[in-house]
Amino acid sequence: MNAGTTGQNKRLEAFKLKLEVPDGKEVKVMKRAHVQDLGWLDPVYGDDDVCGTVGLGKELQAIQLQLYGKDADQYEIWFQLHVQNKGWMNWMSGGELAGTVGLALQAEAIRVMVFAKGISLKTDGVAGFVEYVAPPAKDPIVNPDMAGKYFSWAELACDCIKPEYGFGWCDGYPEQDLKNQNAPYLIDILDRLREYLGAMIIVTSMIRCQDCNDYWGGIPGSYHTTWQAVDIVVPGFSPYEVAVAANELTGCGARYYRASGFTHLEPPGCGVYCQE
Repeated sequence: MNAGTTGQNKRLEAFKLKLEVPDGKEVKVMKRAHVQDLGWLDPVYGDDDVCGTVGLGKELQAIQLQLYGKDADQYEIWFQLHVQNKGWMNWMSGGELAGTVGLALQAEAIRVMVFAKGISLKTDGVAGFVEYVAPPAKDPIVNPDMAGKYFSWAELACDCIKPEYGFGWCDGYPEQDLKNQNAPYLIDILDRLREYLGAMIIVTSMIRCQDCNDYWGGIPGSYHTTWQAVDIVVPGFSPYEVAVAANELTGCGARYYRASGFTHLEPPGCGVYCQE
């Protein structure tokens, strides 16, 4: 059997295949197609069954043929595809795959022959089937110094370890359990706000140990002592503008300090609130 075209850049979409065998012999063929965007279709077995698709405008890319029936072991089916940019590929035999997968190349023509067992049409060193398998995705490189996409842990640390203060009351990262539990929420807000505003965000205070919180006059039980608050300044934006943007973008609580010139972000609850 020969079907399709060559040299015309026309795709093969489907085919039917019925074997002519000597009287009294029971040999049929299973047909399976790999189709653009659909992958491998279910096999078909009937003489009049269509292998591929009709009316969908999708190219056939690879096939598999296999003889079956009580006399199938006496014969071998050989088939090959003419593939876009590759020409005629090697002959493949029963149960093997012919064509390409993963290369977006259309099959354009097909040849099929059936012989008694013992005859081979294969040409050494010529591929009859090629499948592209994407390499496994590499694990993302994680920088342990970064808390998020734009902010380092050093920026978020307690003032105890910052050179301009160096109080030394803690190691910079108190309440590790609360850090792991609460910090990701605020870090996500900071990253999203940074991209939304398209401007640098300066973190003036996030975590504070209790001694540092007392030094700065923070209220007892301040969110700053549990990794649930961050104070920021965004050059080019007023504290009010930053508060509104953060609240509308993420739903967080946002207190703005006009006189002091910064915005305080915390869990939802207070909305947008003028603190001074």
